[in-house]
Amino acid sequence: MEKNERDFYVAELIGKLLNGDISQEEYLWLKEWVNESAENKVQFEKLTDAGFLEKKLAFWDNIDNDKAWNELLRKLPEPESESVRRFNYTSLLKYAAIVILTLSISILLYLRNENRVKGNDKSQIAQATMIKPGSNKAILILGDGQKLALKNHTQVSINEDDGTAVSNKNEILAYKHAGKANAGQQVIYNTIVVPRGGEYQLVLADGSKIWMNSSSSLRYPTSFSGSERKVYLSGEAYFEVAKNARMPFIVKTDKAEVKVLGTHFNVKAYNDEELYKTTLLEGAVSVQSSAMINEIKPGQQVIINGQGQQKITSNINVEEEVAWKNGLFMFTKADIKDVMQQVSRWYDIEVVYEGKVPDLQFSGQLSRKVDFSGFTNILKYAGLNFTIKGKTVIVAK
Repeated sequence: MEKNERDFYVAELIGKLLNGDISQEEYLWLKEWVNESAENKVQFEKLTDAGFLEKKLAFWDNIDNDKAWNELLRKLPEPESESVRRFNYTSLLKYAAIVILTLSISILLYLRNENRVKGNDKSQIAQATMIKPGSNKAILILGDGQKLALKNHTQVSINEDDGTAVSNKNEILAYKHAGKANAGQQVIYNTIVVPRGGEYQLVLADGSKIWMNSSSSLRYPTSFSGSERKVYLSGEAYFEVAKNARMPFIVKTDKAEVKVLGTHFNVKAYNDEELYKTTLLEGAVSVQSSAMINEIKPGQQVIINGQGQQKITSNINVEEEVAWKNGLFMFTKADIKDVMQQVSRWYDIEVVYEGKVPDLQFSGQLSRKVDFSGFTNILKYAGLNFTIKGKTVIVAK
């Protein structure tokens, strides 16, 4: 890796670290870089120091950015190679500034808020800190009704009556059928139930991959035979369906059926939400509800209301729709009820409102790995107050 690429990568990883969105592999790489030299260690400590970043934010808030940038370029030495040298200075400095500014905001807000709170507020922060984010956990219900708890490091290796091998390793539940499915054999169903505060991943016998969100369940055959592959969903799941033109894949919910041959899509069908949503990322799907049927293209979404009526929306921000699968909360002008509904499922809390529900909208993103205190400290800057009593969170303006 050349020095420029290395500097970009270091800046990116420090930004991810500040935002709580760094992977184990990235963290080990960054740790190795820090330990390479005393200079690297000094740079790292400065770039992760809240006081240093706070001063930078105050400085950047009060300057004419264009004027300052032009002044910086004027003072730089003339490049030996115009294109290469200008890339080195301008791109690297701008990139590092963007990373530090955008990805450290949540930590700075938290630190600023910590310095202001006293007495009972500190007690509330302590309680919020005790509310941890969700994790990999689920309940597997086998064909004979037996229930198995799945969580971190749970090892499962069993065989269903139809010869399907069921295994659970590295928090992935996987099915593998020993031979070709017999169209006449009895279908055996399993059900995976993901509770509030949980998520899980599974691979079906046909190779289809499914990510399950909190407070969701999926009923599915251990092996597929016949003319279709049908599963039954309550809640939210992201699907990467293995292609099979002769056997369509069908996701059935209370209000609709989503039919595909092989594609990537997200289905959100919670019973406590009025609207059901199917968002397509790749391929094509048809959605049928009541007497309506529509086919959508990548980047489109079908919204189904309580009466089964459909509405197609184009140019959807698909990253936002599947942010949960990628370990993020992501909102664009979302009202407080929508925000807290997602939050309540992930942190396994009950949310109630004191007085009128605040008329506020939120945009931004945050790692789902942060404790609940990290989430509340950001929302407090919108004028919201939180009172925590055990697993109940009272929201007031």
